[in-house]
Amino acid sequence: MTTSPFDNQRDEQLGRLLREQLIGSAPEVFLRRLRRAVAEAEPRSEWDILAGWARPRVMALAVAAGLLLWFGTWVAAGSSPRDPGVMVASLPAHTVLSPQPPAVDEIMSAMMERR
Repeated sequence: MTTSPFDNQRDEQLGRLLREQLIGSAPEVFLRRLRRAVAEAEPRSEWDILAGWARPRVMALAVAAGLLLWFGTWVAAGSSPRDPGVMVASLPAHTVLSPQPPAVDEIMSAMMERR
């Protein structure tokens, strides 16, 4: 069995290096810097963060694609001549819709037909 360098065990050497670089010789200075950075950060809502991620052209393209998809679905739904009394199945063509369950003989013949 091979061991992965990305396992879930603690890496002592990496932890030591991170502590040395982040904290240094004076842990109080690091904590003071961290507290100052948190206090100076302005509170932002989720929408502000998402607005920073999204590019205007990408958002315009996504909105246009959504509108085209909606319009295409609306046109396709309005152009199909359907009788309200007709049931349409989204299953394969060999599926038969029946208001009653099939008889046992029909089920057995359908199963044996493929052999």
